[in-house]
Amino acid sequence: MKPFQNAYDAIKRIFKGLFKKKGETSVNELGAQTGIITDETVIPGAESVDAKLAEQVEKEIAEKLKQADERAAAIVAEEMAKANAEKAKTADSAASKASTETTGTKPGKKPVRRKTTMTASQAASMQVAEAEAEKTNAAEAEKSDAHKAAEEFVDAVKKADDEEERAYQAELRKRAARKAKRERKENVEVTAKKITDPVTGGEMTLNALPEEALTLKKYMRVPTTGDDVLLAVNSIIKHPEAPKNIVILGHNGFGTVKVGEDFARSFYSMGLVKSDKIAKIKAKQLNKIGLEKLASLKGGCLVIENAGLVSSAKLVEVIQNSAPEVNDFVVILTGEIDSLARFFEENKEIVDSFIYLIEVHKIRERAMITLAKGYVKEKGYTADKAVYDRLKNSLASMEVGNIDRFIEQIDQLMEKCDSREKVAELDKKEILTADF
Repeated sequence: MKPFQNAYDAIKRIFKGLFKKKGETSVNELGAQTGIITDETVIPGAESVDAKLAEQVEKEIAEKLKQADERAAAIVAEEMAKANAEKAKTADSAASKASTETTGTKPGKKPVRRKTTMTASQAASMQVAEAEAEKTNAAEAEKSDAHKAAEEFVDAVKKADDEEERAYQAELRKRAARKAKRERKENVEVTAKKITDPVTGGEMTLNALPEEALTLKKYMRVPTTGDDVLLAVNSIIKHPEAPKNIVILGHNGFGTVKVGEDFARSFYSMGLVKSDKIAKIKAKQLNKIGLEKLASLKGGCLVIENAGLVSSAKLVEVIQNSAPEVNDFVVILTGEIDSLARFFEENKEIVDSFIYLIEVHKIRERAMITLAKGYVKEKGYTADKAVYDRLKNSLASMEVGNIDRFIEQIDQLMEKCDSREKVAELDKKEILTADF
């Protein structure tokens, strides 16, 4: 990488990237988060099988089988007794009526029965036997049904146990994933990283954001934007002699001026500029004023809104006027990506004065809520999920990424919170849904 790689080069790549196919990934994304979740992640107290539940199920199954056997034995005994009594009664009444017809015989031969009819006793015995068989089959069927019901009960319990175990293991995996994510995030915040120095093109160490940069901390939770902020701050601290000027990209209504003000305040807190003075001016207004009015800004920061509309001659004058030997102030350009891309294309003589590029045009709904949480914490307040859900719904009435309007709404909530707690003589600084 050549020394003084500027924001213009980055803007061109982003502008070209707008015409890429959806889903392509930019090679300029800063760093890569890494983390491994292994099967060895264990949460204390986890058990796959509940011993007490297993013992209870086993007792219930044994009791059901015992009851089924007892019912079957009772049915068989009862029916056998009834059948024997009926058999004896029928045999006595039919004994006197039984007869057998036989023919005569020749000498030396045994008598031959020519015709035999079934007696009433025999018929009764057969009916009794059939009844006994039917009752026995019914008892066996009931016993079989009882066994089958017991087996189905066991299967149902086992299935329920399996589903519960799967749900439990899934919850363990989710918790392990969340824990690993937190650990990765903490490592990113505290671990120094190696990255290409945008000034020299060599390797530089990327350290955590200084504690003094209070107004920039809320952006550190926003992907891409947080990386850009961290890179700019680290490089400016390492190269105080290089231009500190910044370009902030956003879409119309994104409130990039607010981001510029946050940089100006943090620059003063970190000692990167000598004055806490901040001048905000629109491009068209800047085109009309004389530079003598910027003399009072010495040592501070100038934030230019819609910078793509500044005339090239005027911006060249502003850059010259901001030099350390003149008024020594930082120039922060804010605006839309397309207008700034055209501006730098037409004014290549000043591109090396702008090394650092902050992209806020990629901020989406989730990132806005993350930013809100960081801002609320930064101001010393607290809020629960219901409050952030209401804030999320409010985004529908404004442009996604409009940081100015979003922060303004949060400021209003804080004011209402202070008024409410003052009346109640509280000092909890807890934002409630009632503050909306």
